[in-house]
Amino acid sequence: MKNNKKTVIIAVTAVVCIALCIAGWLFWPKNISGGTDGVYVQKISAMNGYGYTGNRYSGVVEAQESLEIKKDSSRTVSQILVSEGQQVHVKDALFTYDTTDLSQKITSTNLDIENANTEIEALKNQISDYTSEMNHGGDKVEITARINDLQYSIRQQQYSIQSLQADIARYQKEIDNATIYSTIEGTVKEINEEGGYDNQGNEKPFMTITEVGEYRIKGKISEMGMIAAGDAVTVRSRVDETQTWSGTVSVVETEPATNDDNYYYSGNGESSSQYPFYVSLDSSEGLKLGQHVLVETGGGMPVKEGVWIDSFYLVGDDSGNSFVWVSENGKLKKRNVETGEMDEMTSQIEITSGLSLDDYIAWPDESYTEGMKTITEMDIMSSMPAGE
Repeated sequence: MKNNKKTVIIAVTAVVCIALCIAGWLFWPKNISGGTDGVYVQKISAMNGYGYTGNRYSGVVEAQESLEIKKDSSRTVSQILVSEGQQVHVKDALFTYDTTDLSQKITSTNLDIENANTEIEALKNQISDYTSEMNHGGDKVEITARINDLQYSIRQQQYSIQSLQADIARYQKEIDNATIYSTIEGTVKEINEEGGYDNQGNEKPFMTITEVGEYRIKGKISEMGMIAAGDAVTVRSRVDETQTWSGTVSVVETEPATNDDNYYYSGNGESSSQYPFYVSLDSSEGLKLGQHVLVETGGGMPVKEGVWIDSFYLVGDDSGNSFVWVSENGKLKKRNVETGEMDEMTSQIEITSGLSLDDYIAWPDESYTEGMKTITEMDIMSSMPAGE
């Protein structure tokens, strides 16, 4: 999660730096003859967001013990579906959380997304106006700077939408997981509806189930929400990374662990809150008690794979075909494309054929003709006076 935030911050900082350089050029004497004449194009890879490789957590092999399920203190249990002494099987429902508040959050967040999309449409209309002005003799340097500012604002709104979509996905996941199921074969040993503490002063689990089995994996996370019960994971040997085991997260504790494990610490030597989670293995063959392993899982903000562009770049011809204005060898050219899915949230459309991430495309304008010269951000930067 932190890596994703750092990547976005670096990318936004780079965009700001470029925009500032171009804005600064507006105050430099314009003595370059024809250096920036042409249709402005952008690289698709710069529009497609960032990849994500998943997360790794440290873990250790431990013996199976009683399954202790703690209630999420931020949620309300609406119904308990088992009783003490009852035999339970894998996928038997144990209890459910109330989801009324989560449904309200989803409704509110969808309204925020609609507002962000409205703002994006307004910004795109401004870009279209500036593009037309530039192609009809306007000051290309000044207008390009304005377009960059507007596109930066669009990116901010799109990042905001992606973040809000991730929030909705998280709320929906909590709703989908409102019913807590048994992940083991066992017996309900104890149910603590009123909470309470044991003789050592530790908070009692909401429900305890005695289980059978040989080994499980215990790991810890630094932030709640990084991993959830039901997530499929891969357990990897630290010694031989080709040796793996599959499993499922059975429990994520909602209270920080005590500092009794010496293999969890922060990078700067300072202590930090750690939340234990447990992985039930499909098979523990080859594992040894106390063995240190890596637990791998995907996660984070949803990311599209493939080629996606803003739908405004797409133009339809009289034959019903779709095309995009692309730069080929520095010249403008129509290129037919095939489309796939449409992301209604961000107004982006998937290009399944005809474009690659390395292509440069232009914001469409009726005045374009094939063969017109194209210019890129780099062309504009390179034609600035020395010392800029």
